[in-house]
Amino acid sequence: MIKGIQLLRAIAALAVVFVHCHFHHMETGTFGVDIFFIISGFIIAYMVNQTTKHFIIKRIVRVSPLYFLATFLTVALALAKPQWFNHVIVNTEALIKSFLFIPYQIKESGPILSLGWTLNNEMFFYGVMFLCILIFRKKEHLVPACAALLILLLLVLNSFSKDTISAYSHILRFYRNGLLPEFIYGLGLYYFWGYYSDNKIKAVDTLMVTIGLAAFALMIYFDLNQGFQSIPRNIHYGIPSLLFVNAFLVLENKINVKNRIIKAGLKLGDASYAMYLFHPFVLYFLIRVVYPKIIGPSTLLTVELSEMIFAIVLVGVVSVLIYEFVDKPLNKFIKKRIKKYNETRVIKLAVTETESQPVNEIRQ
Repeated sequence: MIKGIQLLRAIAALAVVFVHCHFHHMETGTFGVDIFFIISGFIIAYMVNQTTKHFIIKRIVRVSPLYFLATFLTVALALAKPQWFNHVIVNTEALIKSFLFIPYQIKESGPILSLGWTLNNEMFFYGVMFLCILIFRKKEHLVPACAALLILLLLVLNSFSKDTISAYSHILRFYRNGLLPEFIYGLGLYYFWGYYSDNKIKAVDTLMVTIGLAAFALMIYFDLNQGFQSIPRNIHYGIPSLLFVNAFLVLENKINVKNRIIKAGLKLGDASYAMYLFHPFVLYFLIRVVYPKIIGPSTLLTVELSEMIFAIVLVGVVSVLIYEFVDKPLNKFIKKRIKKYNETRVIKLAVTETESQPVNEIRQ
């Protein structure tokens, strides 16, 4: 476990939760998604340089079960309380494309779990890496090849005019305007960090941490003041997020896991995926059911602050519970079943090969 990465996951998830709290009209925190994608690029590069065995199966098992549960929950609630989900359309096309991670748009809906748009990007990235694994035998070729394919794809998509892309396919428009560059940043960061960790200079460490923290502060500042809106997201969020992730990698050996706050951060990092997928349910339950009945309408800053703090704490607690009692056991169960299936398949294959051998060969 890379401690800095786990803490970053917690920060990224909490940033997304914060922006969805809509506290005092403060719309900051969407950069949490950019941080997640850069982390993903870095971690996938790290993983494939260790082993590529069952890569795509491991990724599907890690991502799909909890996402499917959250999608099913959205479907159930949308059917039970359609007035709460005015922009969610549930039909056969929506279900199939949501579960297959295919980008789509039906009126203002798509995917069923709105946060699923990020997973469409994730699974596409995994698919590109898996394609590289199928093509290239040497591990050292995988990350450069994946980055090159992503860059080539973006160049091709951007060579067409917006009108041509829009008229042709929502899928092409989705990936053209999406966050694929953030994955490339993460892949590049893996190589940079591999080189830098062997040639560390304390003064440079301090400089990179300072720059990373300043970049994070700058993202918040421009969020609050709606600056840099004309600049592509992968620049005004992506580059500062890259610097911020790098700062935490610099601090890796200085993270004290015995510190209570760090422990809590690491636990939230473990539960960050559950937090990301399920926090809207907690927030909407509080906003639509709990707060109106207990507190009622209020514009007081202290009331809004109390509601936000309680919401974030509750989201954290619920996320850890989902991670411990749903996500972990579910992943463990699926992995166990896959392992058992593979073992049974190997035994059957061995028996079949033995039975097909001539009797004299078996006797020898």
